[in-house]
Amino acid sequence: MRASRKKIAQYICDRLDKGENLNKLSKEVAAYLLSEHRSSDLNSIMRDVIALRAADGKVEAEVVVAHELDPKIRKDLEKTIRTMRPEAKQIILDEKVDPKLIGGLKLSVIDKSLDLSVRAKLNRLKQMTVQGGA
Repeated sequence: MRASRKKIAQYICDRLDKGENLNKLSKEVAAYLLSEHRSSDLNSIMRDVIALRAADGKVEAEVVVAHELDPKIRKDLEKTIRTMRPEAKQIILDEKVDPKLIGGLKLSVIDKSLDLSVRAKLNRLKQMTVQGGA
């Protein structure tokens, strides 16, 4: 019998809550999806996992930065996320360093994103000058 996306997502959440090794769990889920020819379901399942965890008060956010975050900035980001998601009991901040990022940061929280990178600011400036000159 084929497991529904929701059941797979719930299974993943249950295992994460028990402190399962993420690498091991990822491989297991990937192997299952491949064996069932359901690899195209992965993005939907992960959205379901994020929604289930958010409903349980665990808000996961991804921040992409050019350099490792300073602890004060990390705290400020957590405050910002708490403003966006006041129901959060726990904030899980996944930090990714992207050396291609000139400066600033990109923040994604469930269904919202905020691009405060230097590149985004330069693009907005460029658009303003093009629109102003037209």
